[in-house]
Amino acid sequence: MRGTTAIIALALLGAAACGGSKQGPFAGLNPRPAPHAWSVASIPTGAEMAYPPGWQRPHSDVGTASAALITSSGRYIGYLNVTPRQGDETLAGWASFRTAHNADEGDRNVTRLASAAGLRFLTGSGSCVKDAYTTSIGARYIETACIVKGSKSTSVIVGTTTPGASAQIAPLLERAISGFRI
Repeated sequence: MRGTTAIIALALLGAAACGGSKQGPFAGLNPRPAPHAWSVASIPTGAEMAYPPGWQRPHSDVGTASAALITSSGRYIGYLNVTPRQGDETLAGWASFRTAHNADEGDRNVTRLASAAGLRFLTGSGSCVKDAYTTSIGARYIETACIVKGSKSTSVIVGTTTPGASAQIAPLLERAISGFRI
């Protein structure tokens, strides 16, 4: 866990150096390139997701990309995923779609904490929802999920953390989402 703490501290310093001036639940989403030390994962549509140093690339579904901060005991405390738009997702109905999707996947107590539309991203515009849920095995998570429309495609980026690690991990997730390119 000591190495994980050092990685979090280093990445937070990089995220804090970039600042932001928005207010509210999406104040940390300010379109800007990812820090140079971050790695980048891409999917076939061309969407690119940057992720902090020390995060691992766990297996993901075909056509998607994921990165995670995993403790030595195998517990996920931070998770990022990018996937192409796959169905009925729209910018206008994103918050309702995403929370219903989580419930359809077996999550319980899905609660919408905040949502916003018309958000700017580096190479597009989008809508985001912040929600909390409990998985079918009892794990609790807080998620920020955004659908972003670019000039050629639409993709979804999701950042998730546990409530106990949210103070440290949420700024990293917001920083990754801020650097999302489509």
